[in-house]
Amino acid sequence: MLKRIRAVVVAMAMGAGALALVTPPASATAGKPAGPDVSAVEVSSSPVVVESKDGKAVTFSFVVDGATGGGFTLKRPNGSTLDIEAKKVDDAGGKQKWQGTRTFGRSDAPGTWNVTAKASSVVGTGQANKDFQVNQVWETDLAGFGASPEPVDKGDTLTLQGRLLLNGTEGWKPYNAQKVYIAFRAEGSAGYDRVAYDYTDSKGRFSAGVKADRTGWWRAEYDGSEVAHKATSDSDQVDVRQKTTGSRIAGFDVTPDPADQGARLSARGRLGLDTSHGWDGYGGQKVNLLFKPDGSRSWQFVAYDWTDRGGRFSIDARAELSGWFRAEFDGAQGVKGSSSRSVYVTVNEPQVSADTRIIKFNAYPEPVKYGKYVKNTGKLQIWDGHHWTAYDHQKVGLYFKPAGQAKWEYVKTVSTNGSGDFWTKVKDWHSGSWKITFKGNGEANASSSRSDYVRVKK
Repeated sequence: MLKRIRAVVVAMAMGAGALALVTPPASATAGKPAGPDVSAVEVSSSPVVVESKDGKAVTFSFVVDGATGGGFTLKRPNGSTLDIEAKKVDDAGGKQKWQGTRTFGRSDAPGTWNVTAKASSVVGTGQANKDFQVNQVWETDLAGFGASPEPVDKGDTLTLQGRLLLNGTEGWKPYNAQKVYIAFRAEGSAGYDRVAYDYTDSKGRFSAGVKADRTGWWRAEYDGSEVAHKATSDSDQVDVRQKTTGSRIAGFDVTPDPADQGARLSARGRLGLDTSHGWDGYGGQKVNLLFKPDGSRSWQFVAYDWTDRGGRFSIDARAELSGWFRAEFDGAQGVKGSSSRSVYVTVNEPQVSADTRIIKFNAYPEPVKYGKYVKNTGKLQIWDGHHWTAYDHQKVGLYFKPAGQAKWEYVKTVSTNGSGDFWTKVKDWHSGSWKITFKGNGEANASSSRSDYVRVKK
């Protein structure tokens, strides 16, 4: 009893701060944690799946008996860490719930991450951790899918091909070694059935050959993976026809080449039919002439002709633009269609001549004495598309019309200088009008000055 009283007195004398330093008996601390008990560490949602550039918002949470502060530490697959602030969101029944959020984006490495939840109180710090997975799932695209030939004869092989692309960290790239299915929906059917598949090569290309049996729609399907979204291509309709006899267009040509704009073009060739004894002329059939201008991807209908008994045709067209011509036969009952080779024709556009004018023309002096010189001056100009400029080193003609006469008479030729100016003089014996005329050339139109009357006095 005396020992117990002395211990209390000593503690009271040292104060409350010193009291905290007194070590209780070992039996009193056995089994107690150094800090608050952290439990129920959760990652929502887990695994973390980043599916687009917008990222994935993730909520981290834990439960603790009682804490004054908290936070999370995330460890990446490479061992580096980052901290997330935690906030208390619930405090009921003696338990606290703390939460923190982070958006995972395309720059976050896939793999196993770890979250450590930490809580602090007056008695110390407690923590618990949990592993979670981060998956990056990238966008894919089945590009350039198509079926050929179209239409196709029943029983022939139809080739279906395209490319699989993945929009990864370096942008759109070919996606190698992936299984792509070819699916078919027959005309009148409700759904697609997978009929073939192929694995993509290093350039993302796939190709499969199938036997054409029915008219319908074809498409490519990719089921995706842990790192790639699934994808479906656009559909391509293919008509399947009964097997037919072949045709061809031979000897196709378009003349003249080159041609002036507006000139008449003539397209000629011969439509042949594949028979048991060779290619025979196929008469009485409609052959279309098509044209594709430079810079265009589309063929345009121009005109048509019916073949004669020897299969020959001749189609006229007007030269308007440079481009490609071809002849096309659409086929007939039991006969395949065909196209000729493409022929390029250059069309020369007419040159547009520039306008000219003669300004500042003057015949002087006025009046002039009989037999004395009349001087003629002025300037020749040409329109360059933006403004009038001097037209140098060009020949202009001087003309004179005596008073009372209707006809102009040629007098002489004068050349313009480097500034487009001209000057000349002639002896004058009669009163009358003077003018300068430019006859034009391959690049410029003709023009005339105003007339200037000069009276001659004796």
